Amino acid sequence: MSCVVIGIDPGKDGAMVVLDHTGKTVMSYLTKSDFTIKIGTKRSKRVYTESRMAQAIAWINERHEIRLATIEKQGARPGQGVSSMFSSGLGYGLWRGVLAGLNIKILEVHPKTWTKRILRDVAGTGKGRSVYVASQRVPDLNLTPGARRKPHDGLSDAACIALYGMSTLSMSEPDAGI
Repeated sequence: MSCVVIGIDPGKDGAMVVLDHTGKTVMSYLTKSDFTIKIGTKRSKRVYTESRMAQAIAWINERHEIRLATIEKQGARPGQGVSSMFSSGLGYGLWRGVLAGLNIKILEVHPKTWTKRILRDVAGTGKGRSVYVASQRVPDLNLTPGARRKPHDGLSDAACIALYGMSTLSMSEPDAGI
């Protein structure tokens, strides 16, 4: 059974990326299409589906040894509306609950912390930096799934968050890594 690390960008436009010990993509999921459903007809809105979240983690856990699930810590951001803050906090809490319920080790990381380590020495600003790093360090990850033309920054952030999680694990002994 191979060991994996999970990276989660918990927003509704976020993603989950699962990397093996070499940094290869095992699985990737988009929150919007894989873990939410539309409700309503005229003014439909998306709601999280906790059962799908739990099924995905359980499926991965049956096939791989999950060493760590790294999740981006959520909090109020400048210019973010109340509804948006509630939604991202809800997703964050649901992911934490699903992971805790399956007894998976969780590392929550502030966005500034993972970006400082993983995006160090990468020129530019904004989401383009994580897209660049994910495309370089996890080249087998499809950042433009489906009909997308632009890279999905939730996927790239989740990949970088997983890379951060990998960097926190002990790699000092040959068999001690993930």
